[in-house]
Amino acid sequence: MRKWKTVLSGVIVIGGLFIARTGYTVTIPAQSAARGDVQSAVNSAVSGDIVLVPAGTATWTEAVTIPSTKKITLQGAGMGVTKINRSPQGTAVDLLMSGSRLTGFSFTEGVIVVDGDGWRIDHCELVFAAFTSGIRVSGSREDQHPVGVIDRCVCTNMRVSVHGWNGLLAHKIWAQPLALGTNNAVFVEDNIFTGTVHSNAMDGNYGCRYVFRYNTLNDIYVEAHSVQGTHRAARSWEIYHNTFNQANRAMWVPMLLRGGTGVVFDNTLTGSWSLPAIAIDNVRSYDARGDGGLADGTSPWDGNTEPIEVYRGYPARDQIGRSTDQWVWTSINPYPPQAHEPAYCWNNKLGSNDVVFYVHNGPDVERHIQPNRDYYDNVQKPGYSPYAYPHPLVVEWDGVGIGGIPSTPTGLHIAN
Repeated sequence: MRKWKTVLSGVIVIGGLFIARTGYTVTIPAQSAARGDVQSAVNSAVSGDIVLVPAGTATWTEAVTIPSTKKITLQGAGMGVTKINRSPQGTAVDLLMSGSRLTGFSFTEGVIVVDGDGWRIDHCELVFAAFTSGIRVSGSREDQHPVGVIDRCVCTNMRVSVHGWNGLLAHKIWAQPLALGTNNAVFVEDNIFTGTVHSNAMDGNYGCRYVFRYNTLNDIYVEAHSVQGTHRAARSWEIYHNTFNQANRAMWVPMLLRGGTGVVFDNTLTGSWSLPAIAIDNVRSYDARGDGGLADGTSPWDGNTEPIEVYRGYPARDQIGRSTDQWVWTSINPYPPQAHEPAYCWNNKLGSNDVVFYVHNGPDVERHIQPNRDYYDNVQKPGYSPYAYPHPLVVEWDGVGIGGIPSTPTGLHIAN
């Protein structure tokens, strides 16, 4: 690990805050872990500064907000050391579009909200009594997906939820080229997720793109949603090098993927799963949702291949194995046809047994999602390469600041 030399060149006092300038950045120590003291320190910071929150326990009744105009680090003294209770449950920290870093906290019932690019949430503990979306990534730009990384966090009864665009329709994102193996996604890597109640660790729709890799999951699963109203489904998913453990709760499947396309590879399962498979589904095959109704050959949303009685609307809008819209969807029919982009899985194992795709929820889903057409088992995706690991934002942010990196929790994957 690189060692940093701190060079104190001056002390500034602003509003009772002692701001130490070093040879690398400005550090602003919050007077305590109380919400008001932390927000005051954030308000005094400018882009590039580090706000240091000391050890202690505090209850916050509202969020600390980092303005979109400031790219800073908000750093606690470490998990289990700087402990924040959110009462009632709600947003604890909102990074807005600041592209900031949040690190070194334990949150109880506190949600983290983020948007924009270049941000990092790491070395944080998030604990909830009942299942909730503990980290919410919600894009506010209709034509640009949020880009950031969540790493080395310890999460209980919560999921990372990604909305590509919070305007809900996400038509412009679906008209963009598929970007598997690139930076154009939310990355979730090297975390520990545990479920003591029914919960998923990862989920998304509204055109979401996510990469879920090198995580450890205990009694919890991964999901991606289909079209379920007037909005669009998940756009893409890359799920690899994760360990799914079933130990203390009955579990159905490790993954439930309902829309878009992607890759699933090099994952390991342990324990007794009811269905040790990658379940794939399409809700509109059997349940009318929103303006699109059923994907049965009568909806203008779908491809409606002839003969209708055979294909039942195939391809269904945003179903597994579909990708880029030919043009940006408008409210005017005809709606854009979609590219054919099958999903692939390979080298997923439970012991010596292969873990492959399983089409869930009946015969009409099976008409829409077929092997060797819409998905391939035990076949590597031609031309695909994973994005750099660890994520370059991890490397970039670890080179910033004077406080070093908070201690890594045990049980995480360590890169060679």
